[in-house]
Amino acid sequence: MAQPAQSQERNRGAVAPSTGESGLQIAGAARRASGLTWRALILGLIFTALTDLWIHWAELVLGGRGHTALANTSIPVGAFNVLFLLVVVNLVLTRFLRPLAFTAAELLVIYTMMTVSTVLSSSGGLHFVVPGITAAFYYASSSNGWAGLFHQYIPDWIALKDKDALRAFYVGNARVPWEAWKVPMLAWIGFLALFAIATLCIVVILRRQWIDRERLAFPTVAVPVEMIREGQSFFKNRLLWIGFAIPFLIDVMNTVHLNIPPVPYIPTRTADQPDLVTFLSAPPWNAIGSTPISFYPFVLAIAYLLSVEMTFSCWFFWLVTKLEAVFGAASGITSGASAGGQSTWPFTGHQGAGAFLALTLVGLWLSRRYLGEVWRLAFARRAANGASPAADADEPMPYRLAFLGLGVCLALLVAWCVVAGMRGFVAITLIVLALLYMIAATRIRAETGNAWLFGPDIDAYHLMTTTFGTTVYTPADLTILAYVRNAIANFDLRCLSMPNQFDAYKMADALNANKRRLTVALVVAIVLGIAISFAIALMIWYAYGAGAKTDSWRTEMGRLPFDQLADALKTPVKTDLPGTLAVGAGFLITTLLMVLRTRFTWWVFHPVGYAMANTATMNQVWLPFFLAWLIKTLVLRYGGIRLYRQSLPFFYGVILGDFLAGGLTTLIGCFTGINVYPINW
Repeated sequence: MAQPAQSQERNRGAVAPSTGESGLQIAGAARRASGLTWRALILGLIFTALTDLWIHWAELVLGGRGHTALANTSIPVGAFNVLFLLVVVNLVLTRFLRPLAFTAAELLVIYTMMTVSTVLSSSGGLHFVVPGITAAFYYASSSNGWAGLFHQYIPDWIALKDKDALRAFYVGNARVPWEAWKVPMLAWIGFLALFAIATLCIVVILRRQWIDRERLAFPTVAVPVEMIREGQSFFKNRLLWIGFAIPFLIDVMNTVHLNIPPVPYIPTRTADQPDLVTFLSAPPWNAIGSTPISFYPFVLAIAYLLSVEMTFSCWFFWLVTKLEAVFGAASGITSGASAGGQSTWPFTGHQGAGAFLALTLVGLWLSRRYLGEVWRLAFARRAANGASPAADADEPMPYRLAFLGLGVCLALLVAWCVVAGMRGFVAITLIVLALLYMIAATRIRAETGNAWLFGPDIDAYHLMTTTFGTTVYTPADLTILAYVRNAIANFDLRCLSMPNQFDAYKMADALNANKRRLTVALVVAIVLGIAISFAIALMIWYAYGAGAKTDSWRTEMGRLPFDQLADALKTPVKTDLPGTLAVGAGFLITTLLMVLRTRFTWWVFHPVGYAMANTATMNQVWLPFFLAWLIKTLVLRYGGIRLYRQSLPFFYGVILGDFLAGGLTTLIGCFTGINVYPINW
């Protein structure tokens, strides 16, 4: 594959202007080279809206008949399919209508506008938030006593209270009552946009440390970058098409099988495979709990792009969690449970919480010199004559603006919660914890490309309520926390924008694109994209009914926080000392692994592997990670780095084939209503 320096000539349309061109022509050429053209911006918004519609229709309407998750996989499937289509169209334009061809930077702008915005639409995002806005008043009844427990603490502007509007939302066959939704819709769009822009500012501050200095892997950008940069040569490799054919044919065949059972069937996902626990029914081995087998092709292919130390650490520490459970059963220390059954040996969720906090806090401490340098660059006095360019001129935004933007966003997020009724110190704790978890999750995604960005079971909400108990919070604190948790404090981190924001700047580096102009496009996509997606989701829910013909799980996730809120108000959660100690243990183990990793180059146990092993994700993908580790180890041992590089197109093809098959079959399902085989859940 060609190197980034060789790709500049391939930025189709980015031809250097002749000396006779006017200043206007030169400016136009510069804009095309930077990617921030009007057509890129408009097409980015159009494709964002279309992808949002595709996501909502597939996941809300098609729902139980099966669909590939289009937003919440490590590479967003919907946006990826649109990028593939644009690249193919661009090859045609390049050959026959070259002046109309897109530059590489324009394709980057369109794709990343989709990824940072549409990811907010699905489960863990708007599909949890919107039902949560309606649940507290729709499900209130004399039997559950919600009205007397917490309705008085809910301000009008964060919830839908109109009875007719609520009934229509759940029953369907109605138009959206925009007047009733106007205020809560604006409030939540503002909250989600502020959080996404806050994470964007953090990405700008950390970008050079993670991308330039530590050189994190970012495996999820490899195929999009190669498609954009290489163009026609990317598709000429035979190994690519062999890798493409295997998952594509399997996925299409499995979808046909669901509709025509005599057609053969080759299952790849956990739901269709035996569980190892069924073969280990005798104690203490049955303590391993659910241990599903899976062969997700795209997971294996992305894991192949990682270092063998990383893949080894992920499956090794996952195996350790299983052995911990067996040891607990054999020794008898696994007895009883508290805090909803989560506070029991081996405290996997608590270890994961400690690991996430350490990845962020210790990581920031180890980067303190860099952060100090960035702070000084941000607030140092500039030369009055401005003769020399600023040291941050090549960054996505000036460091000063990033720090000030982060501060303003955090202040407004805290103010939002305080005005809603939460006390200030509780709001600060919530926002800070949510960001600490998000930074750790983003790092894990950048280093592992993990298929589903789940945090530990002990998420920010549970950490707050179990560490101190719920008696330290007022009913108003807990009520607003119930509303906000689905937006930022849930264990499901798949639909938050920060990992895709980092991917966008990694791709900009690889494609030599203007990062500052890209930032403008990303902010526009985030703000307008949330609003567009929110409106589309409401139209679908009101047409089909959240309690009638749409996916019931997402509706239930809107209600869950209020069921737990009522329980906490009736029976307060006590301080969980064993769980808190386990969080501390996870923090210390991760800290030790990080220190050893920085001191000894031969140390193979990676702290990110430990953190990921203590989430639900690793239990779903342990076998693809093990196979990727085994295959790459053998390739490097017997063929060296040369064979590894020669094999990459095959694995790129596997990713391409799996995702295109998932997108194609889901699109057909949206139009026809057929059963669809999901490739990624």
